[in-house]
Amino acid sequence: MQDQSYYVHLESLKDFVRELETQIHAMSKPNDFLLTLSEQPLLFGEFGEAGSLTKAHQAAVAEMQGLLDQVKGAITFAQEVTTTVADGYAAADESVAVDMNHAGQQTGLLDPLLNVLGGVLGGTGGSHGGGNKG
Repeated sequence: MQDQSYYVHLESLKDFVRELETQIHAMSKPNDFLLTLSEQPLLFGEFGEAGSLTKAHQAAVAEMQGLLDQVKGAITFAQEVTTTVADGYAAADESVAVDMNHAGQQTGLLDPLLNVLGGVLGGTGGSHGGGNKG
């Protein structure tokens, strides 16, 4: 097995961010339902136990809303961190590719590789100082 201590699969990070976005949207559904529970009056009746049940119910709804907000905040934070990491790695990859391309053009070190690739890919061969950006 190859050493993957520095291996980052950018598409997997992007997939992870999309999944976190899905989770954030999923959190809004129960929260919306809880909002409707807290806005509508409870019809438990006009006796002592009903009043204490109403207070307990309202406290439970508020606690659940708080928990959902905490989870949503944690997911949002994870999404932002993952996006920042993915963007950083993508920028670093792009920078290295530009530097390598520039160095190859300056020194002509890529000419033999480009000649081979040009022949394999059906190009005309020769040094053109370019390459495929992918």
